[in-house]
Amino acid sequence: MKNNINTLVVCSSEDLKRLKDDISKISTEVNIKYNADNYKDALNIINDINSTIDAIIIDGTLPGEDIFSLLTKYSNKFLLSRTIVIDNIKLDCYNLSTSDYQLFNIIPKSFTISDLLISLKEIKSKNERYNYQKLSIYDQVAEILKKLGIAPDKNGFHYLRKAIYECYLEPSLLTSITKEIYPMLAKSFSKKESCIERSIRSAIETGWDRGNYEYSNELFSNCVDYYKTKPTNGEFIAIIVDKIMMEQGRTSY
Repeated sequence: MKNNINTLVVCSSEDLKRLKDDISKISTEVNIKYNADNYKDALNIINDINSTIDAIIIDGTLPGEDIFSLLTKYSNKFLLSRTIVIDNIKLDCYNLSTSDYQLFNIIPKSFTISDLLISLKEIKSKNERYNYQKLSIYDQVAEILKKLGIAPDKNGFHYLRKAIYECYLEPSLLTSITKEIYPMLAKSFSKKESCIERSIRSAIETGWDRGNYEYSNELFSNCVDYYKTKPTNGEFIAIIVDKIMMEQGRTSY
């Protein structure tokens, strides 16, 4: 199938069977093409130039295994950007300082299959469209969102990241958030437009309440009074797009 997401899953045989059963109930897009129950075999698959991997899912808590040893031995470091680790620690704990690439996400062991599918679809889309030879704009957006207190375990994080990236590619979309961006996201993530809008608004509000005040104030002070109001979805997206465009030397819309 054209839209298959060829996936490597690294976990115990019991967890693999459970994952296959759960995925098969709600999606036909994920093709678990490779699997391994230890990190040595997983690394052989990852570093095999003949492997066709769209996404990698790794249980970071396999007994007797060293997750950091696995992650630091990828021959193609860009594959880190396709990797989801299942663990109950924060993403920052997996900072791989020797690499220009970062893990796509850490998800808790209590993850839902629907949330996992959102991440897999996003990785697939990213693989097809983005250049891995340097830190992409897409990844820069993720770093900004995390600094603003928006965690990647929330659906709103992923909707915002794609919305900001699409508006960076085509700034005219900034005037059509409701008419074009929400329908685009709804189609990409198989969600209702109203759900997309609510999730984005919730993510912004959560980040506003718990994020980095200094960083938020630096970004939004000219447009939003931090203490009196929060940016609308459109304002939030537009300001981050403008920041990235200016850093890239794209000062003209």
